[in-house]
Amino acid sequence: MGAIITGTGIAVPDQVVTNQDLTRIMDTSDDWITSRTGVRERRFVEEGVGSAELGVQAAREAMAAAAIQPDQVDALVTATMTPDYLAPGISALVQHGLGLPAVAAFDLRQQCSGFLYALDLADSLIGSGRAETVVLVGTEVHGGFLPWGASFDVATGRANREATPAERERNTRFRSWSVLFGDGAGAMVMRRGGEQTGVLATSLHTDGGQFNLIHVPGVGFRRRPYVDHGQLDGELHLPIMDGAGLYRQAVRLMPEAVREVAKAVGVEVDEIDLVVAHQANDRILEGVRKQLGMTQEKVPSNIARYGNTTAATLPLLFHELRQAGKVKPGMLVCFTSFGAGAHWGAVLYREP
Repeated sequence: MGAIITGTGIAVPDQVVTNQDLTRIMDTSDDWITSRTGVRERRFVEEGVGSAELGVQAAREAMAAAAIQPDQVDALVTATMTPDYLAPGISALVQHGLGLPAVAAFDLRQQCSGFLYALDLADSLIGSGRAETVVLVGTEVHGGFLPWGASFDVATGRANREATPAERERNTRFRSWSVLFGDGAGAMVMRRGGEQTGVLATSLHTDGGQFNLIHVPGVGFRRRPYVDHGQLDGELHLPIMDGAGLYRQAVRLMPEAVREVAKAVGVEVDEIDLVVAHQANDRILEGVRKQLGMTQEKVPSNIARYGNTTAATLPLLFHELRQAGKVKPGMLVCFTSFGAGAHWGAVLYREP
């Protein structure tokens, strides 16, 4: 008896930054970004707004859609790569912001696979009888993570000036990954379902041997102090990414996980109606489609409008598909992602 999704919600900032806007602060073009990533625009919160606040907004919408009150929530699961503070995580902030009772609140740090792990944890809590109603939140505020510095205001149109040559040079140096990310949040409410509906099977994996595919080398507690001017001057607070390696692993391992959950419940892959895959890059999505023998209709994308919102991509896309009437009763939906760690997997779900 799997947990079912009874309500969804999202929160996306009003501030839109297009690829054309980014040409003001780096050497790039709309064609360069779109052809490599599929991203045409992304959104950013106002300075001072954190992932917790954005997550609260999405969760409130999901709770309203599920017609539940705060005192009906038994547990909260949050996933983010970009917490408001180094410590504590955002779960306590989201719990307080939603006015929930003093329930168990979990912080997950599986980066792009965070919400996938949240789905499994919520299903486990409900399946074990430890919870009847669980709120899940995937939320990210990447703006502060991007290396654009003062030229951020140039890209958003808040500063009436041109980026300096030094700013353009630095921003161009990091354009391979910085153009990918945007801010956003998605949330779900999960409750106990009926027979043969809800979460049917889960396959989660972690391989620390792939740690170096994408990681932030500095600002960690292996160092004394954990942050200093040397690390910042050496730009060790910024990620190192092996784009080619990430592509190869993602297009291999996400389809493998989809096949695993299909096999676990005795269905063929082509019986899956929708694959809600992590929105990291359109090239990766196209590779997943090719490996699964599926069309864009079955493996949809919204990365063009939001960029990569890390832990928020799965609930954000699923909410939009539901709102558009593309998730119908009885449909088999497979959630899948691959992220830093490396963490990856799939969750097979039947819509009630």
